[in-house]
Amino acid sequence: IHFAFIKATEGNDNTDFYFKRNWRKAKEAEMIRGAYHFFIASKDGTMQARNFINKVKLQSGDLPPVLDVEQTNGVSKAVLQQRVKAFLYAAELAYGVKPVIYTNADFYKAYLSDEFDDYPLWVAHYLRPSEPRISRDWHFWQHSERGRVNGISGKVDFNVFNGDSTDFAKLLMK
Repeated sequence: IHFAFIKATEGNDNTDFYFKRNWRKAKEAEMIRGAYHFFIASKDGTMQARNFINKVKLQSGDLPPVLDVEQTNGVSKAVLQQRVKAFLYAAELAYGVKPVIYTNADFYKAYLSDEFDDYPLWVAHYLRPSEPRISRDWHFWQHSERGRVNGISGKVDFNVFNGDSTDFAKLLMK
């Protein structure tokens, strides 16, 4: 295990109860870490970005910020895209790097493709033998939600990076 993504925030004002502990413990374990925000499409994208930015202080060597978007919450595709763009713009302005978008292959195709193809992608697609079924380049692939890690009592998601160590190092915060 070389890196870990840790849930930080959700919506306009929620913070994961264990974020501070998990963030600190990952650093102590010398694990490359990334933080993500779980997006609520029915809420303002800029407000959600502020929530994340106020809670997550990224350092050199950390992964870029991640926006986890996988539900429409009843809003139209156009509204969803506008709010996602607002989050991504605010996060990029705050951190000086393009955020990573996390979603599943079908959601990306239905709601995000074409509009967000220039953002790094972390795609969830389980039960695939060798790579996710998606027509664009991807950086991370979440291939299982049933992983086991020493020190963690429950199951965890397993991810792989699509590239070599040089590509990975280029993605990290400076």
